[in-house]
Amino acid sequence: MDPLNVDESTLARPSKFWEKLAAFHTEELNKAGLDRVKRHQALHYFTWRWGFAPRNKQLQFLLTHTSPLAWLRAAAEGMDLSDAAWHDVPWSRSERWLYTVMIRLLWSYARRHDRVNATSLDEPTLGDPLPTYTDGRLISQDVANSALEVSAMARALGGRRPHSILEVGAGYGRTAYVLLNVFPESHYTIVDIEPALSISRWYLSSLFPTDRLTFLSPDQLGSLPARAFDLALSISSLQEMTPEQVEAYLSFFDRVGSPGTVYLKQWHSWHNAEDNVTLPFADYPIPPRWQRIFRHRAPVQTNFEEAAWAVPALARAAGVN
Repeated sequence: MDPLNVDESTLARPSKFWEKLAAFHTEELNKAGLDRVKRHQALHYFTWRWGFAPRNKQLQFLLTHTSPLAWLRAAAEGMDLSDAAWHDVPWSRSERWLYTVMIRLLWSYARRHDRVNATSLDEPTLGDPLPTYTDGRLISQDVANSALEVSAMARALGGRRPHSILEVGAGYGRTAYVLLNVFPESHYTIVDIEPALSISRWYLSSLFPTDRLTFLSPDQLGSLPARAFDLALSISSLQEMTPEQVEAYLSFFDRVGSPGTVYLKQWHSWHNAEDNVTLPFADYPIPPRWQRIFRHRAPVQTNFEEAAWAVPALARAAGVN
């Protein structure tokens, strides 16, 4: 395969936002260790802390997209709110109660919209997840959200099964866990910075054979061949980069995913104060040759947009269409 042309100087150094967040995660990791990653680092990736705030759009979405009977069942089912069960999570009992009820509603919503049977998966006990159960099963918002995201990817794939998947900014590996289960024939490559790269390596290598996994830092992207991936994705990571880095990653996806499918789920608009950047999703420099499959507000996290594109094959000789 052709070598991949990557602007390593742009991608090798993370944004100021990610430098600051990485330092914070490293400090927490040194204190708590990997065994409790879902009670620490995960809460700064895509595991949302619920609150009673009237403007909580996720709460509003679930209350308007589930039935009153579902609310009653979620609230009435037994739950353990003890300090022992919720160790390392300094929330009040009312916060624990609300969190449990809302995760049950999220799970119910995800199960109704699950195209890939991802909600048949249990939340792994690895990493000490929060004690949210329904019908005796350990569940989580991470598996539920990943089920919705992977269902959207499956719709974009149109029945094709990816054999090679690339994710930029995987957190501890929540979406990778679902994709690796849904597509057991696939190989998964994660591009990330430390300590997230080591966290996802530990987590996923504990759950899956290591020959299905590759972990790369951004300065190693030049080692990847062109036309290497059937599916490339990024969830809630690009908006935390500089515009130059976003453009470089999209160009990278254009090379490694042609032909293939690209899935993005990013904030509709978010201000990165550390880098003094606001890059709305509508302003992402999507390569014009990509063929959009869908684009809409994401379910549940309605401040996000999700979109998918078919990436045509690049002309082999010239490298352009």
